[in-house]
Amino acid sequence: MSDSQNPTPRPPRPDRRLRRLRLALIVSVMVNVLVIGVLVGGAIRHKPFSPPPGQVDMRAMWRAMPDEMRREMRAFVRERGGGERLSHEERRARAREVNDRLLTALRSEPFDADAFVALLEGDRAMIEQRLGAANEAFTRQLAAMSPAQRRAMADRLAEDWDEEDGERRGHDD
Repeated sequence: MSDSQNPTPRPPRPDRRLRRLRLALIVSVMVNVLVIGVLVGGAIRHKPFSPPPGQVDMRAMWRAMPDEMRREMRAFVRERGGGERLSHEERRARAREVNDRLLTALRSEPFDADAFVALLEGDRAMIEQRLGAANEAFTRQLAAMSPAQRRAMADRLAEDWDEEDGERRGHDD
C-alpha cells in the first residue's frame, strides 16, 4: 500500500471553545500580573506627606492629639470655621469645576489677567477662616492639657516624625 491511499491519521483538532478558554486564561493571568506590578510599583514609589519647609506638620499634630480632644476640636472648627467639611466627592466635583474654569480662562481671547488671578485666589478667605479656627482649636486644647498630657503628646509626635524621617530616607531618589 502507498501512503497516498492510507494517510496517517491526524490528531484531533482542539475544540474552538477550548482554545478560547486557554486564550482567556492567558489574558487573565497577564492582566493580573499587570495589576500586581502597578500596585507594587505604586507602593515602592510612594512618598510620605511632608509639609512645606518652615511650616508645622498639622497632620502629625492631629494624630498625636488624644481622641476626645480631636472630637472637641472638630466641633469647635465646625462652629467657627464655616461649617462641615465637604465630602470627598464634593471636593472632587469642585476641583473639576475649578479646573474647567481655569482651562476656559487660559483659552479665552483676549486673555483676562484679572479673572485668572481671581481663579487662582479661589476660596482663600474660607480656607484662611478654617485654618484660623483650627489653629485656635489646637491652642485651646493644648492650653487645657496637663503638663503630663502635653509631654505624652510630644512623645507621640516625636515618634511619628522619627518614623516619617525613616520612610523619607528609604525613598530618597
